[in-house]
Amino acid sequence: MINKNNNLRYGKFRFGLVEHKNVLEDTFRMRYEVYVREFGFEKATDHPGGLETDDYENDSIHFACLNENDSVVGTIRLVLDSDKGFPIEHAVKTSFVGEKPDRSKIGEISRLTVSKDLRRRKEDGMYGVEAYLKKKEGGVLPDDGSIPAEMQGRKNPIIVLGLYQVMYHESRRRSITHWYMITEKKIFYALKKYGFLFHRIGESVQYHGERIPYLGIIDEIEKNLIKNDPDMLNIMLAGLEKQYHPSLKIDQAKNE
Repeated sequence: MINKNNNLRYGKFRFGLVEHKNVLEDTFRMRYEVYVREFGFEKATDHPGGLETDDYENDSIHFACLNENDSVVGTIRLVLDSDKGFPIEHAVKTSFVGEKPDRSKIGEISRLTVSKDLRRRKEDGMYGVEAYLKKKEGGVLPDDGSIPAEMQGRKNPIIVLGLYQVMYHESRRRSITHWYMITEKKIFYALKKYGFLFHRIGESVQYHGERIPYLGIIDEIEKNLIKNDPDMLNIMLAGLEKQYHPSLKIDQAKNE
């Protein structure tokens, strides 16, 4: 299943590091349902057996969200450095923000998927975040910030946040300090909404729509959360062993 010692539970959902072959195949199967069958981003002939995979699977850390039936309903992966390089390096020319660390301390976020069954509203979109964002951010809310009556009372996009939380935990455990990401602007704005600030590091590319390269600096994200939303940081740290918590104090961060 997923790691028994390092997993999180929110209601009926469990989030964690994938350790079992069968669960890993289920993440590939769900990716197939989303990327091939639902959105047509990939060709079925390129993924025999109904599993959506690429050359980076063996160089990645895989995470999943399981429902009450232990079915995979959300996935994300963190591609580690290898002789293949990072996927983003083959897609677009990028710059870097700040001092570039050893490549072993960088991971690339990719293959975020959320089950169609959990995106029941038309406005939820591919990731279930559009209903929380303004139109100018890639969402469906009015740009004046008002929320239509029929969309009030919404809960946070728990699948996306939970997957990022367990990925953050494992990054901390492995001393990963930077995240690459190439994605739609709506994901950038959804993460920004919850305090995860990423830097744009290159021109956009067209791949089933506009995709933009970003860089997240984990230490910087933590400082931003400590300064502006310490409650969210406490949520993100829940379940992470104390020795991996950031040492930065709240008062110090507020003064920077």
